[in-house]
Amino acid sequence: ELRDYLSQMIFKIENPVWQRVVRALYAKYDKEFYSYPAAKTNHHAFEAGLAFHTATMVRLANAIGEIYPQLNKSLLYAGIMLHDLAKVLELTGPEQTEYTVRGNLIGHIALIDEEMTKVLVELKIEDTKEDVIILRHVLLSHHGLLEYGSPVRPKIMEAEIIHMIDNLDAEMMMMTSALALVGEGEMTNRIFAMDNRSFYKPNFDK
Repeated sequence: ELRDYLSQMIFKIENPVWQRVVRALYAKYDKEFYSYPAAKTNHHAFEAGLAFHTATMVRLANAIGEIYPQLNKSLLYAGIMLHDLAKVLELTGPEQTEYTVRGNLIGHIALIDEEMTKVLVELKIEDTKEDVIILRHVLLSHHGLLEYGSPVRPKIMEAEIIHMIDNLDAEMMMMTSALALVGEGEMTNRIFAMDNRSFYKPNFDK
């Protein structure tokens, strides 16, 4: 289902350069992308979590793009589909995943920029084209802050929105997972990635 949905949404990337880059990288890492988790411990840390996280973000972007038509939906889709793709290089696999040497020393943000650069050479696409630079900017800025690993902060609307959607989906998954382990009227354990906060599970029926 995840593969079918994302394959269908690739057709909605109207910019031909962005679509070719996404297609090439999805073909290159098809098996890994649809089996790897999105993280070791934090959000979507389960088999196929990477594709699940990506598909959820695309669905959110699709809805947000309807509300804010000034956003370029094709850029949202392309940026989201590629933003975490290099997790397949950062992590060791779907089961009992660990960080690879490249994951520890380089990280998925630099790695996806490198992968995109390789594909541009293979497809003979000029890397000085503005649409290429914009897509690279979206990928490099998706963590939002320099201290969170992005070498540049978002400087276009779509980059800021992708950063916000990424946080939204990651935090919803972390809260949902933590709250599933406690009963109504109880607090979760502290969630390190959410400023070490605990969350309360209300009983809305009372």
